[in-house]
Amino acid sequence: MLSSFFSKSKPINFIIVALYMLTLYIIAYYKKGFHLEYGPVLIFIGGFIAYVIAMLLLNLITQKNDLTKKSTNTILLFAFFSALLPISLTSPDILLANLFLILGVICVLNLKEGKQIKSNVFDASLCIGLASLVYFWSIGFIIIVFLGVLFFEPKNYRNWIIPIIGLMTIYVLANCFTLVFYDSFFVITDYIAPVSFTFDNYLNRENLFPIGSIMLCIIFFFSVYLLKFKRKSAKLKPILKLIIAQLIIAILVIIVVPNKNTAEILFIATPLAIIGTTYLEMDHDRLIKEINIWVFLLLPFMMLLF
Repeated sequence: MLSSFFSKSKPINFIIVALYMLTLYIIAYYKKGFHLEYGPVLIFIGGFIAYVIAMLLLNLITQKNDLTKKSTNTILLFAFFSALLPISLTSPDILLANLFLILGVICVLNLKEGKQIKSNVFDASLCIGLASLVYFWSIGFIIIVFLGVLFFEPKNYRNWIIPIIGLMTIYVLANCFTLVFYDSFFVITDYIAPVSFTFDNYLNRENLFPIGSIMLCIIFFFSVYLLKFKRKSAKLKPILKLIIAQLIIAILVIIVVPNKNTAEILFIATPLAIIGTTYLEMDHDRLIKEINIWVFLLLPFMMLLF
């Protein structure tokens, strides 16, 4: 039974999920059109590496912080949400930005240990700054760093300044790079992207079903998550609030980004996978669990092949 298989956390489970992701990744590129040339091949390989590392880091977040039981349900949901809109898989900038954001979230969650607070805040800010260089509106996730400071170490005023210093460090380093390699200055106007509230691509016929499926999952999974939230320990609640904040910020980023092509929905995949796992871990009838897993496995193929 698949539900029993994915309820375990063994090396073979991760290999199977990685192969599943690779299959979806290859189909997405095949559908887009792929040329066996040096540049595209490097981008193809680099994008998949970023995709798989993001999956492994997501599992690290859930297991290290006791957000879910030891299973591969979370990474399966991550693969599901990320592949529903295949343009996410063929957008290396989105995949790389998402990887940096996950690294930033890991640093923020490390604040709960009460050790190396300033270092973790600075590292988280650097990661989000790097993500914003790749995809500017990723900078909105800097809010998570400030929330982490608020939840875990709010009394030291230096902690509130460090995120700004981290972003400024990235800006200075970016200028050093452009001056050395391009003999030009990286002005702030080149860095800041505009805001757009146009959703034309979201209204295309081929995107309506996957976007509708994701919206239903957000509403349903989030409702279940809030019901379970009350039963969680006080020690765990700040971490759960950060995951909720990550989802809300991802939605806000999607709303404001220009040139929306649905690839930015990938930012939702990480927090929604964690939130959705709460539902999969509930005491359901075995048949219901089995149907859920089959839907999550097969629906992306339907989106990619039809």
